[in-house]
Amino acid sequence: MHSGAPLHEASRSEAHELLARLGAPLIHRPGEAPEEHDNRLGTALMAAYRDTREAQAFEQLYALARGSVLAWIKSLLGRELLHLDPSELLQDTFINVYRYPAAFRDDHAGSFRVWVRTIAGNVLRRAATRRARLLPLETDEPLELVDTRRGPSQEADEGEATDRLRRAWVLFLCLYAQAWKELSQRDRRTLHLVEVEGLSYQEAGAVLAVGRSNMKMIVFRSRKRIARRMRDALTRAAGQARLRPGPMLVA
Repeated sequence: MHSGAPLHEASRSEAHELLARLGAPLIHRPGEAPEEHDNRLGTALMAAYRDTREAQAFEQLYALARGSVLAWIKSLLGRELLHLDPSELLQDTFINVYRYPAAFRDDHAGSFRVWVRTIAGNVLRRAATRRARLLPLETDEPLELVDTRRGPSQEADEGEATDRLRRAWVLFLCLYAQAWKELSQRDRRTLHLVEVEGLSYQEAGAVLAVGRSNMKMIVFRSRKRIARRMRDALTRAAGQARLRPGPMLVA
């Protein structure tokens, strides 16, 4: 997981102290190369984050591995993929690491290096596929004309569907508004800058004095909190509906 530049010793020391605090100390082996040590350190940090969901473990892991993962991503980008932003791919890679720690298996010293590179490759392929879908499709085949006129039955069905969609949208907005109120002030400010004012991560980060990569992670976590609270609210509402007695039938 070596990035070409040595990891600052203070960062290594902080990672070792964190692992010791979490009950998973990592001993430096005599004669061990820095790259081998960083591979073991990354695997230990990832296992610690998987087992404890400790935010500091993830932050230390990101600080340790981002340089090498970014270099790996850049090595995968050929001339046909130069339009993809390596920094965006890096952030998407670590968002997947953050979201799916349970999928990690620490089978050997270099497990995290192998796992995170696999994730980065998958992220790159998905980004390339999305890009290809956006390109105009050229064809010499004549377009088939379709009769778009609607009959009375279709208009009635579409009216009912529109009404259901309108009610669902109102429910969604109410749940979102309640979940928004439960966020911290910083999270609400962050989402407002990005989603309402339309600022980029870099621009919003400058307003809040936060780095671009951290800004993207804050937005991701805030959106995840909103989604979780909306899901919990829907689950509670569904449970109450099942418990509510229905109309009695009289013989």
